[in-house]
Amino acid sequence: MHKIGSSADEIKKGKWIRDENRGIELNGKTVGIIGFGNTGSCFAGLLSSFNVTVLAYDKYQFGFSDQHIKEASQEQLCRYADIISFHVPLTTETRYMADDSFFKSLHQKPFIINTSRGGIIKTTALISALKQGMISGAALDVLENEKISTLTAAEKDNMDFLLQHSNVLITPHIAGYSNEAFYKMSKVIIEKLGI
Repeated sequence: MHKIGSSADEIKKGKWIRDENRGIELNGKTVGIIGFGNTGSCFAGLLSSFNVTVLAYDKYQFGFSDQHIKEASQEQLCRYADIISFHVPLTTETRYMADDSFFKSLHQKPFIINTSRGGIIKTTALISALKQGMISGAALDVLENEKISTLTAAEKDNMDFLLQHSNVLITPHIAGYSNEAFYKMSKVIIEKLGI
């Protein structure tokens, strides 16, 4: 929303472009969260101080609305959200949850965030949505194929398109991968093993 990726690239090329890189504030926006488990609910908690409306959709959880979070159907979320963030596991039910029909159902040209699993979003549908202006941009921490050295020719073309798009950020599955998180995961494993 603040064009950090593209403006940082411009600085590296010796360009200082200010007006064209004016960003969009989060304040007053509607953030849609798909999947309201641990990660989705923690994300909602982080958003509580940003003066945003949080719409959350979870097929299997109910009764979690409070002063900051409104339960919503997927249809409501697709109609009103300015930002949509995915927080669901990859299952046969969620694979390609964001396909062509999902993107066609969007009303606000939202920014898309995926930090869950790459197979949640169909890459070709995402690219089509970007090309057709159905979405404003995407932040992807996961991809359908994260083994870059094994990309097919078609997957490489898709990756090249995404990497060259000014409103797409791709990171290597590191959204929750901190030193502290690594320690916490290790601690949980040790506790489960009873060591």
